[in-house]
Amino acid sequence: MLPHIPFEIWRAVALFIPEQVLATLYTVNKVFLAVCRERRYTVVNVDAYKSAKPLLNYIKASPLVHTVHVRPWLVRAKDFRPPSALKLLYSCISPQDDETVEAQIVRRVRKQTRRLCDSIRHLPNVHTYHIDWDEGPVQAEFISALLDAVLPSIGPNLHTLVLKIPFRHMLSLPSLAQYLPQLQTLSLTIHTGSHNAFEISERMEGVIVFLNCLLRHLSSLALFTTPTSTFLDLGVLFAHLGHGRRLKSFALCIPFDGGHLPEPHSLRRFLAQHSQTLDTLKLETTRAAVRPNLAATSNYLWIRDSLRNRSTFASLTHVSLALRPLRTDLTPLFTFLSGLRLLQQLRLSERPLEFIEIVRLLEALENAAALRALSMRVRWLSPELVDALAATLPQITVLHLDFPEVIHSEPSSSVTSTLSNESRGTNRANELALFCAAFQGVVYRDWQLSQIAVPENQSTREPIPWLDDLERVFVECVPGLTRFEELLSPI
Repeated sequence: MLPHIPFEIWRAVALFIPEQVLATLYTVNKVFLAVCRERRYTVVNVDAYKSAKPLLNYIKASPLVHTVHVRPWLVRAKDFRPPSALKLLYSCISPQDDETVEAQIVRRVRKQTRRLCDSIRHLPNVHTYHIDWDEGPVQAEFISALLDAVLPSIGPNLHTLVLKIPFRHMLSLPSLAQYLPQLQTLSLTIHTGSHNAFEISERMEGVIVFLNCLLRHLSSLALFTTPTSTFLDLGVLFAHLGHGRRLKSFALCIPFDGGHLPEPHSLRRFLAQHSQTLDTLKLETTRAAVRPNLAATSNYLWIRDSLRNRSTFASLTHVSLALRPLRTDLTPLFTFLSGLRLLQQLRLSERPLEFIEIVRLLEALENAAALRALSMRVRWLSPELVDALAATLPQITVLHLDFPEVIHSEPSSSVTSTLSNESRGTNRANELALFCAAFQGVVYRDWQLSQIAVPENQSTREPIPWLDDLERVFVECVPGLTRFEELLSPI
């Protein structure tokens, strides 16, 4: 007889089984049935009433549900379609006037929101609640119900709240803060659309009060803005945000042109205020903001100006920065990184680094003895780049590199973005062969690298796959390498 295996072990094993395969194993025994149910209903996604009805019936007061993700939809009038032969007769007997249609929509909104909100309110173990509005038309009553009718019930148990809601509902947020005593992680997306500056400042007061009420116990705060927020200015928000004594993680994602942060000194003050407690900092970007006038040139440097801080970030271990707003002068970045003694993970995205910039970056990281993971986009992959990484950062274990080309040697010209004629005289296949040949007999014995991810060749002009060749090179050169993966999403 087989020994009894604890349920926790089966649960851990199920994490390595694809969901499609696991769904076929629920009939094996009661243990697998419980594992399948837990895996399937831990996260509940609701994005349409018709598909959600059977799910809501099944999960009534279920303790398995830990995360609820709602994408609000526009409730429409019921589309009744009589048989084609009776269409004309039906239209004469039962005309659909506007008032009738509007009354029907009101009834359907009440029915669907009541059914959805009642189901969520009675889930006892929900720790994460996510409202993800797609910026499309939706009834105001729908959003109000998801906030006012649900949060008072599940709020006391919530640890994570993710909100993207229409701007007109921001004024109702302060009254809901009292129902979130244990909230640790808040992600808020601000979308103002075409609202004018006066309307934005009026409703932004609600956001400020809401955030200040929660900052007392938040450990993670993430703020996002949408590029279609025409007149949004976050300077007022950061100028009035208080001090979060427990805040350890902060993320900000706005359009790269800095249109939503014309004066970054308020953000700089906010970061300085939390410099001793933050261990994670992410400053990232989206596409340029939609504005009636072009953003000032100085606005593009909002990340650079935010990092020019006299305060030392003594506890930072995880940093993710978008390089596009830094333009070509990376000196503030290198100065900032040189002071991070406890840095463990670094991600630099959105702009490829030239080799000379990488050399300066590695010099800035010389004191980051705890650095274990590095992700960045480079102009191209070369033997010199690999040598520099292995020599300067032998302690890193995870490396993600994004590049469009592989070359056999760095061009002699310094920071230009074009290869010399000698190096471009050969095609990509020869460049790849010469790159591989440069590593014959090379072994980086002191490099602790165990995982590396690189992209496949995306060139349509010369679609030469290079993953297999690069894998062979790195496996032979790095003794401790255990995982070689394809980088599926750009850095």
